[in-house]
Amino acid sequence: MATTINGSTGASQIQDNTVSNAKVVDDAIGVAELSATGTASSSTFLRGDNAWAAPAGGGLTLLQTVNTTSGTTVTSPTLDLSTYKMLIVDVYSVGPAVNGGYLQFTPNGGTTTYYVDASVSTTQGFYAIVTHDLTSGNWTTAITTALGGRNDTARVGNGPNANQGVNTGLSTSTTSIAWSWSNGVAFNVGVIRIYGLK
Repeated sequence: MATTINGSTGASQIQDNTVSNAKVVDDAIGVAELSATGTASSSTFLRGDNAWAAPAGGGLTLLQTVNTTSGTTVTSPTLDLSTYKMLIVDVYSVGPAVNGGYLQFTPNGGTTTYYVDASVSTTQGFYAIVTHDLTSGNWTTAITTALGGRNDTARVGNGPNANQGVNTGLSTSTTSIAWSWSNGVAFNVGVIRIYGLK
């Protein structure tokens, strides 16, 4: 016997749990049809427990790219570090116009200068990954290499060849960093990229 649906006869009633995936039109199910809790947005994802949530940890964010192809001093624009736990500084193929001595930086427009790497005696540049824990204030060096056959160990400190782990005084507040060579020569190549990790 036919079942009457909305006043029409001759139609069969759809039974529970009988619609297969093949019977659903592609892209027919939208976010509004989901039973998930939370709010869907560009900063959330759908977890396995059917809840919209923000990713834990926050991820890595490129804060600045500082061009080091000219000038004796390059200064990063103001950085707001209040939401970050760590800075990661990528010294990418940075080199001086002539024998540049030590790459150095001064935070917050202060008077104390810190050094990165052993001396750079050519214009070919060097690479370094330097991390800075914004809780302890300590810098450490992860990776360093140089072009032209040199392979030095990078260091961060308040003097050439200082040990890593120095507290530079950089805080989690607004700051800037000025970069230069220890003997005042101009930059020749490279960029310094500053990342924040939440």
